[in-house]
Amino acid sequence: MGGIALLLAGSTWLWLTPAFAGRDVATSGALWSTTRVLCLLTIAGFCVATVGLFARLPWWEWVALGSATVGLVALVPYWLAADRGGEPAGTTAWNVFVHVLMLAGVFVLLLVPQLERWVDHHVMSG
Repeated sequence: MGGIALLLAGSTWLWLTPAFAGRDVATSGALWSTTRVLCLLTIAGFCVATVGLFARLPWWEWVALGSATVGLVALVPYWLAADRGGEPAGTTAWNVFVHVLMLAGVFVLLLVPQLERWVDHHVMSG
C-alpha cells in the first residue's frame, strides 16, 4: 500500500508542468522550463524509490527523501511561473498546498525516528 501511495504521490508533480496549466496561461520561459525539469526529476525519483521499496532495498528511503527535496524546490519556480503566466492564484496556491502537505507526510514518516522504524519494520519485514 505504501509503495502505491509513494508512486501516486510522485505522479502528482505532473500537475505542476506546463501541460496541466490553464488554457490561457502563458507557459513559455525559463521558469516553466525549470519547473518542467524539476518536476520530471521528482517523478523519476519517486518511481525509483517505489521500485526500491517493492524490492526491499535499503536505499529507497534516501531516494524518496531526495525526490521530496527536489519536489519542494520545484514548487518555487512553479509558483512564480504560474503567477506570472496568468494562472488563477487559488489554483496555484491549492497545488502548492497539496504538494507541501504530501511532502510533509514523506518527511515525517521517514525522518521521525519512531515513525521511520515503523515504516522500515512494515516494509522490510513484510
